[in-house]
Amino acid sequence: MVSRRTRRIVLAVLTAVFAFAGLGAWAIASPVGAAPDDDYHLASIWCGLGDREGLCAPGDQPNERVVSERLIESSGCFAQQSEKSAQCALDDSRMISTERGNFVGAYPPVFYAVMSVFATPDIAVSTVVMRLVNAGLFVGAVFSVLALLRPGQRGPIIWTSVVALVPLGVFIIPSVNPSSWALLAGLLVWVANYGYFTATTLPRRIALGAITVVIAVMGAGTRGDSAVFVAFAALAAMILTFEKNRVWLKKAILSFAVIVIGAFFFLASGQSTGAAVATVTQGGATAVSADELGAATESGMGLVFSNLLDLPWLWTGGTGTWGLGWFDTPLVKSVWVLMIGVLFAIVLWGLRVTSMRKGIVLILAFSALVVIPLYVLHGEGARVGDWVQPRYMLPLLIILIGLAIYGFAHDHLGLSRLQAGVLFAAVALANSLSLRNNMRRYITGTDVGGFNLNHNMEWWWDIPVSPMLVWFGGSGAFALTLLGAWLWLYPKGVRPVPAQEEISPELRRSIR
Repeated sequence: MVSRRTRRIVLAVLTAVFAFAGLGAWAIASPVGAAPDDDYHLASIWCGLGDREGLCAPGDQPNERVVSERLIESSGCFAQQSEKSAQCALDDSRMISTERGNFVGAYPPVFYAVMSVFATPDIAVSTVVMRLVNAGLFVGAVFSVLALLRPGQRGPIIWTSVVALVPLGVFIIPSVNPSSWALLAGLLVWVANYGYFTATTLPRRIALGAITVVIAVMGAGTRGDSAVFVAFAALAAMILTFEKNRVWLKKAILSFAVIVIGAFFFLASGQSTGAAVATVTQGGATAVSADELGAATESGMGLVFSNLLDLPWLWTGGTGTWGLGWFDTPLVKSVWVLMIGVLFAIVLWGLRVTSMRKGIVLILAFSALVVIPLYVLHGEGARVGDWVQPRYMLPLLIILIGLAIYGFAHDHLGLSRLQAGVLFAAVALANSLSLRNNMRRYITGTDVGGFNLNHNMEWWWDIPVSPMLVWFGGSGAFALTLLGAWLWLYPKGVRPVPAQEEISPELRRSIR
């Protein structure tokens, strides 16, 4: 007879496989150049390991490189033209000199260097491979940390992944955008570091410590702002686990190391001065037109106040209130209504269990969500809708959500099977609608309707798999991922306990 432990291991493996398949559908749901500022990031990747024959060569100027025309121009065929499909007649072999890339150290180099390993002259195949690699890295890292954490510590990862990643997160994670790794770091660094502090066995502590450092380097090595979030994640873990003894102080050396890693990558990148933001945004994506921005621009405290009132629109961008891609893939309103609902429901539920330490880290995270975008926008004299994009702030929002549901004794947070089932069903529906919207936008453009994505195709990959099969398969795999998570949270015979019993032992000690 199969043991309960074996059944749960099999369930976890199957859930991981379905998660990869669900993200894999998103990886092929859009063409080369579909993610925001992909022209910049693609050129940076192909030159991520320096000059290589057929991939990257010195340009006409010191700050330029010669790369394939497709890397730079593919986005121009359809970006910010929702009614146009992704059909684009470009030759991979034609090379051009460009300054659109990370050629002067504006971004940290880690993401581009690692992705560059998979760069080949075949840009389409290389791009899909990179997207699938990032999907695999995400799934592998998440399930590795879940396996190492103790019961009751996994809830923040599971529930944050459910309510915070659709649709923007699942679009960005399997992409060639550096924010893919930033989202991974926002989800895992503080939890893995917390697990390192509270591990009861040396092997688990070593493994969690190693994962913390690796993911911290990945996150800090993608964007300057992500480096700041990585450092904050380590600080949050330190606050939540603080004890006045030498044992804690020795463990905290790892957290201090993570903070140093974050500071190093932030200060070493051009983003510490805002240079990278300017470099990418020139000619890049913006959520409002220049005329609208100019008409709305204010100065002084008036600008601060106006941006403060509009900040929630920036925070909820990851739920679908902003379009995907170059903000040119509008989503049906059902998506963001469902996702805002489940997000706020989980955060408010998490606030039932609190302590002074939890309150401190929540206040710090929320303050950062307010101050950082306001500071950048005010420095540029801009309104919400330009310069700062939702994907920049989503890693910090993910940290905030995880901290909000920290402290429960059980991973299901005391929610009933029915409550969790409703939330998971809403997310599965939102993901399916988002995936279809995204595919329709690139296959035919938004000016073509109809249910069947296989009809009137103007663009699709040269693969023996139809768009409808990708949509059905991706939607089904994602739904099965959520079903697997639901079954894992609620094994047979286990029922949620009363609220007063849902406080974790760690939180209970901090309250005392």
